[in-house]
Amino acid sequence: MNIYFFWVLIAFLFLGQLILLLALSLRKLLINKKEQTISQQYDMLSESFSSYMMDPTDNGFIEEISLASDQTIVLERLLNHYVAVSKGSVNSPQVAQLTEKYLTERYKKQLQRNNWAIRMNTLYFIEDFHMKSLTPLLKEKLHKSLRLDRETQQLIRTLTSLNEPMTLSVLARYVDAPFRLYIDVLKRLELNIQLEELDAALKNEQNNKVLKYAAVSYIGMTGLLEFLPRIEEELLSDDEELRIQALKCIQHLQYISSPSLLTPFFHSTSWQERMFATRIVGKLQLSRYQEVLSELLGDSVWWVRYSSAEALTQFADGDILLSHLSENHPDRFARDMATQWEASLLGSEE
Repeated sequence: MNIYFFWVLIAFLFLGQLILLLALSLRKLLINKKEQTISQQYDMLSESFSSYMMDPTDNGFIEEISLASDQTIVLERLLNHYVAVSKGSVNSPQVAQLTEKYLTERYKKQLQRNNWAIRMNTLYFIEDFHMKSLTPLLKEKLHKSLRLDRETQQLIRTLTSLNEPMTLSVLARYVDAPFRLYIDVLKRLELNIQLEELDAALKNEQNNKVLKYAAVSYIGMTGLLEFLPRIEEELLSDDEELRIQALKCIQHLQYISSPSLLTPFFHSTSWQERMFATRIVGKLQLSRYQEVLSELLGDSVWWVRYSSAEALTQFADGDILLSHLSENHPDRFARDMATQWEASLLGSEE
């Protein structure tokens, strides 16, 4: 390699870098200009959009959006902001009218794109805007899905939000379907359908344990007290996980018809059952179990000791009990736990 060739190579590389830099700068400039144009249109249309959403006979916005150069992007942003701040947006006829007229074709194309992020964002928008007209396309897409990847999971959430309870049976096909996804599906169903599905799940009509766990958990999360008798029946189940979910549910419901149902759990071989039983005692202030809590303060598992001490604080005389136990409990770890909670109570009083 002579010196002449070396300098040519340097110049070539420098020129290449310069061209690349100019191309990136130009691309950035065009993106910024495009974004500025969209922002200007957004600001310009915001007022007429608000007027239209309050009074659909005011057609000023329809005329203006029809002439906007970045019509779909601007409308998407306006609607996205609207559904984020408006509680009644799901049933808004204006949202339905605008999305069906201006965004349906755009979203149909975007769902076919190779770009994963675009497809996912489109699914989120369809759910937020409640675009029922796209239900057949989404069902077809779900039918073709072979894996329960993140896109399929969002597809299931989106379809459920469009009142398609069939997603539960589709989900049952996947043995690895996560518990959280079942919860997401249940909470998106309309109330009457939701109650039917919860009833079916508790009967385990689909022989789907995860669905049943999720149903019990969801009942607790949402405080559906009408299911309490069914939840209490599950406390007698042979399935440990189901019993734990039932205890968690009762803890959230903050009600139990017969406190004696808790008795077997204080000496369960499952520390989770002992822990949730103590939490329920605290939440419901079941004073008959104060002595049991004192015993479990010396449990071999830290979480049970912690929950027992926390439960004692729920009682009016909890500070006195903890003070006594911090000095007189036969277990050293129990005395330490009682001392910590006694100190926290004193700190909160200060």
